[in-house]
Amino acid sequence: MTDSVRKHEQPFYKTSVLGSRYSLIENDGVIYFHAVVAPTETGDLKRAAASAIDKFDALLKREYLQGCVISQTVFLRSMADRRVIEPLLTDYYGDYLPVITYVPQSPCEESEPFVFELLAIKGEKRRIRVIRRGPHAVLYDIGDISYGRFGNFAPKGGGGPAYDESIETFEAMRAEMRRSGFDTPDLLRTWLYQGSITRPEGATQRYKELNRARTDFFRDVRFLQKFIPEGKQGVIYPASTGIGADGLGILMSAIAVRTDAEKSPGLVTVPLENPEQTPAFDYGAVYSPQSPKFSRAMALASGNTCHIYISGTASINDSETQFVGDPAAQTRRTIRNILDLISGANLKRHGLSGFYATLDNLAIARVYIKREADYPLIRSIADEAFRGTPITYTFTDICRDDLLVEVEGLAVCSQKEQG
Repeated sequence: MTDSVRKHEQPFYKTSVLGSRYSLIENDGVIYFHAVVAPTETGDLKRAAASAIDKFDALLKREYLQGCVISQTVFLRSMADRRVIEPLLTDYYGDYLPVITYVPQSPCEESEPFVFELLAIKGEKRRIRVIRRGPHAVLYDIGDISYGRFGNFAPKGGGGPAYDESIETFEAMRAEMRRSGFDTPDLLRTWLYQGSITRPEGATQRYKELNRARTDFFRDVRFLQKFIPEGKQGVIYPASTGIGADGLGILMSAIAVRTDAEKSPGLVTVPLENPEQTPAFDYGAVYSPQSPKFSRAMALASGNTCHIYISGTASINDSETQFVGDPAAQTRRTIRNILDLISGANLKRHGLSGFYATLDNLAIARVYIKREADYPLIRSIADEAFRGTPITYTFTDICRDDLLVEVEGLAVCSQKEQG
């Protein structure tokens, strides 16, 4: 999609400028900017980082969004490179520092030592109050609703038992949320990056221990109760991605939403499940003694616009992996699962009548790839399906040995007239 294509049925446009892709969403007087930026310089890391900062600075100037970045994720080929990149970002942002999460996942392009993913927000026709609380939290209020972006939480040590480190990191994130006026029930979406995710740990597996910790941490929590429509208060968990990372340890980030009003003024949140997939929280013990506690997606409907936060999605039907050993078929099945999840029929099934999304509605996506040899094939399929969408491609392990690709994203759609 070119920059000239700015008006269409979606409540946003996608474009490619200076070799970078970004999307710009306009909803109820608020602009959301999502971008994926890679360096133009190669060789010297400091020069590469400076070139990437120059690129996204030019994009922000182009859309009048300087000083508006609230969240950034840095995907690193080597975590040691953080020592070079972090001071440059800190100096660039100054008093407008976003939450920056440094993820040890290698970009798929060999020439790229890192990739930046950015989110900026600005009030176009209404006031937004942004509070920057340091490296782990940025808060913003839109009317009577408060949102929090939380990130870069990790255990103090490293290399300890997966259960203990997971609990420690969940608790660190909760402590920051509470300092910021939020709490665990306000979680809307989480990212859990776990080193050596499929490696055995004692008689079990590291990911299964992460699921045990998540189950214990979420026990008896009733999520998002002020935003759930009447009659929908069943089993509710945040959307989530639980994905591999280099090394050991665990890293977490999250989005939260809250209001002081007795009931949400004008915003509803609805957890979505795929009719062709068993809910992850109902998986049998063969996959994990304590099932993964997340929803396939979380939809936020406000006015005539719906944001759909799509959890990590893979080639699974019911609860079983499909097309073992076939990266092309797994990628296509993963894409089909996303389409089924965000379809008008599924949104209507969940009480969101009038909304309808296709892959053209994806505003940003990530594609996680297990085997380096599969990258060209998987990318060709995903690029064709997600036309014009800003996409981050990284190499990392996935939570099952037989899964070769996982995809997550954000879809944004408008409510159509009922006829």
